[in-house]
Amino acid sequence: MLGIVIRREFNTILTSKAMRISTAIVVAVLLLAGVAGRIFLHNDEESTPQAIPIAVTQDASPLTEFLVGQGGIEVVEASGNPETILQDNEEVEAVVSGIPAEPVLSTRGEANAIREKVVLASTLYLVDQQGVLTPELSSQLVRLSFLQVNVISTNAMFENPMGYLAGTIGCALLMVIVLLGISTLSAGVVEEKSSRVVEILLTTVRPRTFLLGKILGIGSAMLIIFAVYLTALLSGLAIAGLLSNLSALGSLGLWVFLPVVLLWIVLGYFTYAALIGGLAATVSRQEDLGAVQTPVVFFQMIPFYAALNLVPLLPDASITRILSYVPFLSPYMMPMRTALDSVALWEQLLAAALTLVCIPLLGILAGRIYERSILRTGERVKITSLFRGSQG
Repeated sequence: MLGIVIRREFNTILTSKAMRISTAIVVAVLLLAGVAGRIFLHNDEESTPQAIPIAVTQDASPLTEFLVGQGGIEVVEASGNPETILQDNEEVEAVVSGIPAEPVLSTRGEANAIREKVVLASTLYLVDQQGVLTPELSSQLVRLSFLQVNVISTNAMFENPMGYLAGTIGCALLMVIVLLGISTLSAGVVEEKSSRVVEILLTTVRPRTFLLGKILGIGSAMLIIFAVYLTALLSGLAIAGLLSNLSALGSLGLWVFLPVVLLWIVLGYFTYAALIGGLAATVSRQEDLGAVQTPVVFFQMIPFYAALNLVPLLPDASITRILSYVPFLSPYMMPMRTALDSVALWEQLLAAALTLVCIPLLGILAGRIYERSILRTGERVKITSLFRGSQG
């Protein structure tokens, strides 16, 4: 009977017209996003930096060769007042006037890059006037103008942006699949209870077996939908030309990260589905289902935002490690830690083992709630009354 229930739920999900339409829309959006990314990123790659047009007056003309030698500068000879030159030549960004040893830079706004080039050109001019400017010295001074600045950040979001992006996508996919699965599961439980169909079904199958079949059937369908979403996402990234940037994700690589995400999607779904399956049986109307679903949905925001904010900020802190072992939190935090390359294999195994221990315990609890409330109609059944009744 368990297999029959699983097939029933599996086919119901995948043959649903609404599910097919929504899945097609998501796939189309992901593919169109990839096409748009290809267009914009391709245009960015093709665009070459334009040389900055600078006007140099006759008095400052000895600086011309030193400005042009730096690259990225287009020198235009001009004469007259710098203000007049800028007004008459809209394409000119700045005017260099004055004597070469003490140049005056006039610009349309803030222009630190131009200022640095003018200072370097004046320095090269002065060294050349002293007769000690060699090609080697000139090259060294030019390289100094491109001094590399290393920004040291303790936030993994900035240290590993591609890893953070992959982790965010993984957590988002997990949330979508889990929310879609538990909402479908809870709605089905209430629909069967309100229409009293479940009373007929339970004459041939035990309540706990029936609930387990629903969870497994819906979960299997969610995995198919996840595969479709993932294929569309990877196709969109490939179209946009970004897939190669994610292929070297962390020390494991993208193709090891994806199975990790899949593992935590499965564990996350069963963790929350085992809980919501029993709670949904306590209500008899779809209007009352929100009171059951809302706490579970909002509770998922805690690990989701912890994964997006706490893990990048404190990837190796004790608080991050401890929280990532908690069954309800680990499905979100572990994929992000994996994407940021801040989790060891034994930590993954420990968190997965703790979650696997938790799921049967939640299943037992949900099964008891389900079998003791599924045939009760009317007002919402209180959890405390179910267990008080069992003790009496």
